[in-house]
Amino acid sequence: MYITKVLNNSLLLAKDDNDEEIILMGKGIGHNYKAGSELNKKDIEKIFVLHDENIKKSIIQLATEIDAEYFGIAQMIIAYGIEKYNLKLMNHIYLALTDHIAFAVRRFKEGIMIENHYLFEIKEFNPKEYDIGKYAITVFKEVLGLDLPEEEIGNIAGHFINAQQDNPYSDRNKRSAKIVNAILQIVHYHFSIVYNKESFYYRRFVMHLKAFSQRFLANEPSREKIDFIYEQVQKNCKEEYECVKKVGAYMYKEYSRELPRQEELYLMIHIHKILGELCENS
Repeated sequence: MYITKVLNNSLLLAKDDNDEEIILMGKGIGHNYKAGSELNKKDIEKIFVLHDENIKKSIIQLATEIDAEYFGIAQMIIAYGIEKYNLKLMNHIYLALTDHIAFAVRRFKEGIMIENHYLFEIKEFNPKEYDIGKYAITVFKEVLGLDLPEEEIGNIAGHFINAQQDNPYSDRNKRSAKIVNAILQIVHYHFSIVYNKESFYYRRFVMHLKAFSQRFLANEPSREKIDFIYEQVQKNCKEEYECVKKVGAYMYKEYSRELPRQEELYLMIHIHKILGELCENS
């Protein structure tokens, strides 16, 4: 294995023992070697085999356009995720995350803010990846001296969700997150309320919606006898009942299945608590 070109402080273009062209990644590896040098394998953190000429061109362009420091930051964040959570990641995350970091920093310095509407869902459904995103924010602060916004936690987490070989963000989890978000929106617009996302009842509501959506998607049968309680709650919470009927209409439109009465009951109770808390604090 020998070097054909130093791309930057963290990337080298090389050829392996079979004369295959490869990209080598390692912290500070570009400082220690030059073209024609033999390599110490201990200095190599990642190897990319270049079977596609277009991929090779993209990597070389990325290496020449992006500050090598961002490659090092990406490696720190990825190492944290692997060491703490034993994640099995696809190789593309090393370059994709580096590219994202460079873009996010440039955007931040230009004063451009992009919201991440799925931040709360990521926190609830993917706590490991959310934690990696939080760690990334601390790295940006310590290494670059930049206080990137909280939304960036979700953006970084998204890279780790998508790069996992056994992606935990399965189709069911995606559909579950869609249901949670849709019901939150229905309640929001029906009552013209602004949620206090730090409140106890809001968090309880979201946790309930997450569990409900999983039950609904799994088509779990309801066995509880709730007719009397249902009638009492419906009688005393008329507006909550009307809102839940909208939720039921949405679920039927999307999934061609009726909302079980038991689930209607629990939704009415949670919505009532949310409204009561907002009323107390207004």
